[in-house]
Amino acid sequence: VEKNPRTGNLGSLIKVFLARTKELKISAECQNHLFIWQAHNALFIICCLLKVFISQMSEEELQLHFTYEEK
Repeated sequence: VEKNPRTGNLGSLIKVFLARTKELKISAECQNHLFIWQAHNALFIICCLLKVFISQMSEEELQLHFTYEEK
């Protein structure tokens, strides 16, 4: 949690998840359960991290986790 503002891991996970959600419908139609499970697991991790972040951080600290930019 402490290194995330520097690494941007949470933001990257969310961006990848959002980019790949377009493929979910195709995966469901093709009975590709592996991709569906990967999407489910990514969403579960995002949900768990957000729950911890919201309960333990101020609004300003939370914003740092979503505004990371590479230098």
